[in-house]
Amino acid sequence: MTAAAVVAAASVSACSSTTSTTSAASGSAKSFTYWSMWKETEPQATVIKEALAKYKAETGVTVTAEWHGRTVLDDVASAIKAGKPAPDLTDGSINTILGAAANGVAIDDLTDVYQQPVPGENQNLANVVPDKYMPLLADKTNAVVMVPYEVASEAIFYDKGKQSQLVGNAPRTWDDFVKVLDEVKAAKNQAPLALDPIPGNCAYWVEWMFEREVGPGQFKRTAEEKDPTAVDGGSRWDDSRLLDGARKLEALVKGGYFAAGYATEDTSSTSTHAKDQQNAWAAGKAAFILGGTWTPSETKRTDSVESFVFPSMPDQGGVRSDNSAGVNFFGFAVPKAGKNSAAAEKFILYFMAKDRLSAISTEAGNMTPRTDIPAPQVLASVQMALTNRTVFPDQDALMRDDSKWYTTVFQKNAIDLMTGKVNAQQFITKLKSDSSAFWGTSTPAK
Repeated sequence: MTAAAVVAAASVSACSSTTSTTSAASGSAKSFTYWSMWKETEPQATVIKEALAKYKAETGVTVTAEWHGRTVLDDVASAIKAGKPAPDLTDGSINTILGAAANGVAIDDLTDVYQQPVPGENQNLANVVPDKYMPLLADKTNAVVMVPYEVASEAIFYDKGKQSQLVGNAPRTWDDFVKVLDEVKAAKNQAPLALDPIPGNCAYWVEWMFEREVGPGQFKRTAEEKDPTAVDGGSRWDDSRLLDGARKLEALVKGGYFAAGYATEDTSSTSTHAKDQQNAWAAGKAAFILGGTWTPSETKRTDSVESFVFPSMPDQGGVRSDNSAGVNFFGFAVPKAGKNSAAAEKFILYFMAKDRLSAISTEAGNMTPRTDIPAPQVLASVQMALTNRTVFPDQDALMRDDSKWYTTVFQKNAIDLMTGKVNAQQFITKLKSDSSAFWGTSTPAK
């Protein structure tokens, strides 16, 4: 793992967490350590390294950066457990940071940092991170554990040269979407959809369908059901909207909308074929792919690509269907075990300034939480949705709060549905029984 000496303390007034006594005592520290979730070759790492170098040149505080990759919070936990020095600053997704906090890695409450000025701007951090994001950045005690520098979601990506009629006129409902897929299918020059059937990708389709059918929060309540008689004597899994959603997905599978051969791939997350279909989409062999907002930058296919958020269900009885936007966050956290947390907090504020944070968009090809920083064009529709619509935690917070259920029950069954191993009714029945077994409850006979 490479360590780069960089960074320094900006001309920001000293900021401290209300919960960190170390922080207040270390405001004038001339060095701190940062362990990153990125590998050094990744574009986000490049952006952060550039900021660290400028920070050191402007101020003089040295930052020793280590590029750990996605296991960084496991490494932080191991260091703390072994009584070894922990970093003053780290980062990760909100799911991994909250997960680490729940498993014994104490994280500073950064609430006070949000009331500090952003260097070079006449506003505080709280003025540049949208209010609606704040509840999603807090733990169960309402301590704010993250300052996000990148936001993410999922979207459906397509080539606007081949599907020019969709630019500014994306499918709003599921029926509209299927009509477009039918047009692609009839043309016979490419597959309508690409899908690598690894756990996360199959889960995208099902969780978005369930979100649209029952609305944010309801899928989570269903997944966490401990009493299968709580809703008028029945189970939430018996909600007909869930079966309707599963049938819509089954129709895609049986209808041959996904690229030929996709269902025979190795479905393990470590498969060497885990990105075959994504690469096929990038090569123009499939019209659409549902993927994370990092898909264009990861495939290096950004020219002529547009996106739209997962379509809604048809309106029912004059009631508009759910069209909310799921959001995930990647950002900084300050472990309590660090010795120079105030110095780390100063860099956080420095990095969140518009002229520095913009590089997450312009250089790394991703979105920031700041609405005054335009997203890359390929993600403009997603940024608009996050800005203008109600937001909910990505995966309905299930990966965050119920990761074992999500990985051992939901993802496994989602693969079976999306690869045609079970039909819609079998899928719902199996989710219901497996969830009941997972939570140690019994499902009454029907």
